[in-house]
Amino acid sequence: MRARLGHTARAIIWLPAIVAGVAGVLVVVALHDREAATPLEAVAILLASAAGFAFDDPAAEVLAASPTTLRQRRTARLALLGAPIVLTWLALVAAQGPASWAEMWALAAMFAGLLGLSLSIAGVAGRRSTTGRGGIVAGPGLFVLVIASTLIPPRWRPLPLGDVPGGWTPIYVRWSAAAAIGLLVFLWSSQDPARITPRLWIGRREAGSSAMTDQRRA
Repeated sequence: MRARLGHTARAIIWLPAIVAGVAGVLVVVALHDREAATPLEAVAILLASAAGFAFDDPAAEVLAASPTTLRQRRTARLALLGAPIVLTWLALVAAQGPASWAEMWALAAMFAGLLGLSLSIAGVAGRRSTTGRGGIVAGPGLFVLVIASTLIPPRWRPLPLGDVPGGWTPIYVRWSAAAAIGLLVFLWSSQDPARITPRLWIGRREAGSSAMTDQRRA
C-alpha cells in the first residue's frame, strides 16, 4: 500500500496546487485589512481549481486495464492532493480571521461547493478526453459557473458570493447542494468506461440474438 501511494504521489501534477497556494497567500496578505469573505472567496476558487488536476494521469490508458478501478485510482489521487489543499485553506482562513462562526461556516460551505464542482468538471472532462486529463478545464469551467451565477438575481442565485436575501441559511443550503451535486457527478464520471450494467448487457445480448435470427431467416 505504501509503495502504491508513493507511485501515485509521484504521478500527481503538483504544480497547480503549489501555484494556487502561493497565490492564495499573496491574496490574503494583500487584502488582509478587508472583510474576510473577499480574499477567502478568491482563495477558494484558486484552490478548488487546482484540485481538478488530481485526476490528470499520464498513465491513464495503461492503467485502464488494471484491477484497480478508475474510482479507486481517482480517490487515492484526490486524498493525496486534497489533504494539502484543505490544510492550506484552513491555514489561510485562520490567518484572515472570519468575523463570526456564521461567516466561518458559510465560507466552509462555499469552499466545499467549489471543490465539489471543480472535481465534477474535471471528472467529466477527463472521461470525455482521449488523454484522460480534465484538470485544465476545471478552472475555466468553475469561473464560468460563478460568473453565470452572478447574472441571476440574488434571491435565486445558486452560487452566492456575498449576501443574499434570507441571511446565512440560504448560503449554507445552496453551497451544500452544490457540493452534493458535484460529489454525485464525480462518482458518476469515475465509473470505469468499460463497465456495463446487467440490464444493458442483457439488452445487448437480446439485440444480438434477434439480429442473428433475422439473418438466418433471410
